[in-house]
Amino acid sequence: SDSFSMGFTKFDLMFGRRRPADCKSYYSKLENHGIRFVQAEILSIDPEARRAKTTSGDLTADILVVGLGVDLAPEAIPGFVESGGHTFYTAAGALALRPLLENYTGGRIVISIFDKPYQCPPAPYEGAFQLHHLFTEKGIRDRVQIDMLIPGPKPIPISDTVSGQIEGFLDSMQIGLHKNHKIVEIDSADKQAITADGQRVPFDLFIGVPIHRPPAVVRQSPLGERGWIHVDPTTMRTRFDRVWALGDVVHIPVGELGVPKAGAFAEDAAATVAGDILATLRGQGQVDAFHARGTCYFEFGGGLVAKIDANFLAGSAPQVELSGPSADFRPDKEAFESIRRARWFGL
Repeated sequence: SDSFSMGFTKFDLMFGRRRPADCKSYYSKLENHGIRFVQAEILSIDPEARRAKTTSGDLTADILVVGLGVDLAPEAIPGFVESGGHTFYTAAGALALRPLLENYTGGRIVISIFDKPYQCPPAPYEGAFQLHHLFTEKGIRDRVQIDMLIPGPKPIPISDTVSGQIEGFLDSMQIGLHKNHKIVEIDSADKQAITADGQRVPFDLFIGVPIHRPPAVVRQSPLGERGWIHVDPTTMRTRFDRVWALGDVVHIPVGELGVPKAGAFAEDAAATVAGDILATLRGQGQVDAFHARGTCYFEFGGGLVAKIDANFLAGSAPQVELSGPSADFRPDKEAFESIRRARWFGL
């Protein structure tokens, strides 16, 4: 890709609030910070030699930082692609859903989280909340049934409190929540989603959160242990000398779960990595340990925004708090994006 977009802008595309060009920040702007941008596909990574083989040639580094995110695998669920492969987890998928939703006149919409881990845990519920608002505004909410299928027993596995709040919001909007409904196949001909225990869930429009996998180049590298990269959670160092990793490609355990895959935590990790690199080069200095701190904003529709503040590693247990929804958080969400685009890309 030649550009970056905030994850939450996919919903702006899906609901017609912004155009793709309005959401993009181009990596070429990084050159203003003295950073050379090379647009190429990474073919292999040799962490011992700190070398990446790319379609533009080999790159060898004194210091290597790996932040390759995730690969989405819609083909991993048989029949999902044939059913339309509808998802709001890509910009293209969000844009493809826009005309379908604009012209939707009634029926059952099913949103399914296929499995964990997946990026931005509140996002599927954010999508459901905004669908409720869209059809309420159109005056057809009574003709649209919205159901969510989740693979586990609660919406946000890391927090009973936040899970309870989200369940309350879903209930108030008459959005069905079907727990322990792990979808393993889509019968596209009969328009039915099939669960692991054989239940069949009919739908008119099916929207899925695709299976998330480590990028193939990571899975094929010594960096990938059981797929995801494992790091020292304090410094984000891998087991290879002068090789760090951060972001969604990393797995950091939190009890039986892991630090969620979200941009806010990748940003927090980046500060830790940068500090540790500087300390390494200088041979001294304290490193601000990674705590998985961050704030995630999500839309409810009607101008209302909620936020989740989290700190996963600083204390004896994860601290997660949901506030809102409120119109008061909208300036905060807009500033969250504009400040970073200005700082990173000079926009």
